Amino acid sequence: MLAASNSGAAASAQPAPPVHRFDATADVDTLPFAATSTFGARTSTAPDCGAPSASAVPDGQPIVISLPPARLFTVGAINPYVWRHPMVASVAWRLHFEAFMYLPPLAARAAKDGSTQSLATMVRQVAAFHAANPDPRTSAYGWDEGTAQRRLEVEDCLYELTHDARLVPGMVADAAVQLGPRFYGPPYFPVHNHGVMANLRLVRTGELLGRSGYVSTGLYRLQHEAPLAFSPSGTTWEQSSTYQQVNVSLWQSVADELAQHPAYATTATAIRAVAAKALRVLGWMTEPDGDLVQIGDSDRAAGSPAASRSGAFRDDRAGYAIGRWAVTDPRTTYYTIRYGPPRRAHGQEDRGGVTWTTLGTRVLVGPGRYDYSGSGWDRWRTGARSHNVAVPVTGTFAPKAPAALAGVTIQAPARAYRVVDSLYGRTHTRDVNIFNATHRLVVRDAFAGGTASRQYWHLDPSWRLVSAPANGTVLVFRTASGRKLTIRTTGRLSGVYRGATRPIAGWNFPTYGGRVPAIEIVLRSYGTSIATSFTVS
Repeated sequence: MLAASNSGAAASAQPAPPVHRFDATADVDTLPFAATSTFGARTSTAPDCGAPSASAVPDGQPIVISLPPARLFTVGAINPYVWRHPMVASVAWRLHFEAFMYLPPLAARAAKDGSTQSLATMVRQVAAFHAANPDPRTSAYGWDEGTAQRRLEVEDCLYELTHDARLVPGMVADAAVQLGPRFYGPPYFPVHNHGVMANLRLVRTGELLGRSGYVSTGLYRLQHEAPLAFSPSGTTWEQSSTYQQVNVSLWQSVADELAQHPAYATTATAIRAVAAKALRVLGWMTEPDGDLVQIGDSDRAAGSPAASRSGAFRDDRAGYAIGRWAVTDPRTTYYTIRYGPPRRAHGQEDRGGVTWTTLGTRVLVGPGRYDYSGSGWDRWRTGARSHNVAVPVTGTFAPKAPAALAGVTIQAPARAYRVVDSLYGRTHTRDVNIFNATHRLVVRDAFAGGTASRQYWHLDPSWRLVSAPANGTVLVFRTASGRKLTIRTTGRLSGVYRGATRPIAGWNFPTYGGRVPAIEIVLRSYGTSIATSFTVS
């Protein structure tokens, strides 16, 4: 169990030490990269630590941590038993706890205030972790690549402040994880944001410790992985609008790092060009309201309006068709269509899916992400039925089956796309027609042999049901601002759900770990195909 933070008469003899509170639910992958790392910007006292804590770390007093849902614990007095018997099962909590992610802001504050005893306590605690819980040569007990990389970042922070030799064995052990088969990048895995962060961290650790092998390995990998990180059009292979943003920031940091090494100056210039192309794609993934469209594991967070363009974007390699009619008009129509390669990284089973915004209002949306726990929520939002897709009544899902854009017509008033796939063992054709001036979308689905099917539609949480007659063909919804959505279908209504839990249906995840009820509509085919129109007024 975790050691108590104070006890007995000692607690009453002097003021209780401050409690430093942290959130272990945040997804550290998608924090702005500068919030957790500062490669290329090393003019501050301790750039690897980031900003100092707002709360003081009184020198010599217990450093008490609140990391819910665990009870309070004290740095320097953590019972070694917990390293192999976690107090909390959550993967996110364990990442924060086993990587000591709460320490850098406290270390930066202690250094600022001259609290040398507190810094020594932090160093002793991290060193004690390695002594009690050495690398098992597997990903267990906090020795997966992600936790080891973030723990190494904390160790870099502490070493930069103290140059305490007790940290070095742990730093070497955590770096070794990134030099072996657990490394999340080539040749063991495709290029991924975890691997990029690990390579940058190797460079920094090598510079701190004077280990040129770390530096050369990290730089070599970054140089050779850069061409593999994005499609030729600049789209991340991670199949997520949020991770498009993450990777733009990461690779800009890579260019900054390489630029500090004369031998890699040319590569740095080339990577800046790649990052600039990826930024343009991020502009396409930014809705008219300025936030990201929710594609794949994504949040409804600020996008990149300055990089937005009008017209149509198409990337057959990555599987995106995106368009808008105007950049400066917030009432413009905006849409996305997914197809292309099978799900990977932070993607979801959304091929054939669409999103649609018009008149300044999001209408059809993707689910976003909830967590990466494998829970029922996690399985639902990554599966096909949480997206705006069609599914046949019979057939087995084939995740590696092709889904291609088979036809495109771009005209001033309207655009038309045809997506063809065989995801369920039979040919499925989806025709998508988008009309800007009339604020209308029409989608028609047909499966080979006239197989019966279901369409799943997911509305933005702002919409509320007005009318949906049982077995009906016309549905009406409104927003609080007065917008009206009329849905007409050649099929029949099977159900309207909002915030259902058994089974899960009708949800949107605007932020990591957050969920809000949203309308889910299920329509069944009536005949050999089903066509559904959406009109906003």
